[in-house]
Amino acid sequence: MRDGVRLATDVYLPDTDGPVPVVLTRLPYDKNGQIIRVDVFAEALLERGYALVAQDCRGKFRSEGETVPWVNEALDGYDTIEWIVNQSWSNGRVGMTGLSYVGYTQWAALSTNHPALRAIAPRATNTNLGAAQLTPGEPEWTFYFQYVMDFYAVNDLLDHEQGYDWSHRPLIKAFEEAAEQMGVKPPAMDMHLSPQPPLRRYPEGHPLDAKPVPVLLSLGWFDPYCRAEAMQDYRAMVGNPAWKPIVHLRLGPHDHDDTRLDDRPANLSHGGSIDVPQLTPEQIRTWFEGELQFFDRYLKGNDDVEPLPAVEYQLAHSSEVRQTSSWPPPEATRRVLHLAGGQDATTGRLLPQQVGDVSPVSWTHDPDKLVPTATQFWSLLVAEWPDFRETVDREDVLTFRCDPLIEPLELAGPVTFHGRVTTTGPAMDLFAYLLDLEPDGSVRFICRGQQRLTASEPTDLTMSVGEAGYVLQPDHSLLLMLASSDYPDFIPLTGTQERWWFATSMRATNQTLEIGGPAGARLEITTL
Repeated sequence: MRDGVRLATDVYLPDTDGPVPVVLTRLPYDKNGQIIRVDVFAEALLERGYALVAQDCRGKFRSEGETVPWVNEALDGYDTIEWIVNQSWSNGRVGMTGLSYVGYTQWAALSTNHPALRAIAPRATNTNLGAAQLTPGEPEWTFYFQYVMDFYAVNDLLDHEQGYDWSHRPLIKAFEEAAEQMGVKPPAMDMHLSPQPPLRRYPEGHPLDAKPVPVLLSLGWFDPYCRAEAMQDYRAMVGNPAWKPIVHLRLGPHDHDDTRLDDRPANLSHGGSIDVPQLTPEQIRTWFEGELQFFDRYLKGNDDVEPLPAVEYQLAHSSEVRQTSSWPPPEATRRVLHLAGGQDATTGRLLPQQVGDVSPVSWTHDPDKLVPTATQFWSLLVAEWPDFRETVDREDVLTFRCDPLIEPLELAGPVTFHGRVTTTGPAMDLFAYLLDLEPDGSVRFICRGQQRLTASEPTDLTMSVGEAGYVLQPDHSLLLMLASSDYPDFIPLTGTQERWWFATSMRATNQTLEIGGPAGARLEITTL
């Protein structure tokens, strides 16, 4: 690198004469480990006449330098590409691939405008990945703080089963103890605990302000990153005439760890130890095939390769892979469902028309009785495939459901919640889940959203509930669940001015939502 630090780098070369195009992947998860199967990618790329370069990020595994996530990837990416194009086996054309943080390293490299970077294929990621203080107006996701801790583990990710004690008060003590066990306090740890200047993630400008290159953006319906930030990236690109013709979006029924709903092992169930099988090389190569076609067209510059569709998607519970010109599909329509009262205080109805006068419904947020996170691991939603039936029966959540369907309903696009809320606390969190109530009583995930707001007076809000790609079958019902905690995936509010990290005492608060009447709460869905 330009500062003299050396990054450990493996080079895989095809058995061909002359220089070849190169695919680069830069990862913090061990380029020679099992979390990311670089060997499988290498085999597929070499067969197609590409070289593969795999690199441990700065400070990780065999690479030198200080271990700080996010901030070094732009310039390290540029310097690595510069090194590649000066090798005898490189023809000067570089592409990048990888998911999650390895997708972020692609956006970071793109931000530097290196002329040799001709195409990127980020998967399960977004340009704002890991931003300090998270998205303004959203609850604090514990994963980002855990990730800062994980990033510093010397040999592998921390063992979460023996790691953090979420019931510890103050909570920060549990993380300080984990840092002490590691023998190092991550410098980036404090950025999640006290107000800090924004990270200098992109010192040469935001990647979406860079010179456009072809992008293949792949997202899963059941991945938290298939939410506002990733779709904002997509919509920003297709809203720019320079980007739009070379942006390709793939959407499918899988979670962050690439477990597909179609492939989910039948013996996996929520509760107890989750032993998730690794994806087989065949499964990895199946979804990687689309990237190979993408690289053949844009990195090799082979115009004979069939152009990729602007959007390719598969809805959950549908075997059909569809192609369309934009997302949501042009034929999609927006439908409004109004929240109405039910037989008791916490259950209501979703109706296609307004009914009744304005009336309040309330629920309690008790920091000592938090709504539990449905999964053990945020990235394994499909692998665990939790049943929410116990959660929706809690007294501290509100539920609204529509009548059982007569025919299938295809959801394909954004879901948005509109409402007027009030809280007795200094602030409130609102978590909204759109769920599938099945005839046997089980309740399954479709999409979700969350927002943090001050609402001591009645406050109007419009909140994304995520992006839905799902087919509900006859006799199933849409169910909307509203709650004020999701723990431990999100750090909850204490009911006081104290932050949960440092608080030793809490108090319960009451939240109120207005339903009924012209301005009553409503849910917008996108359907085919």
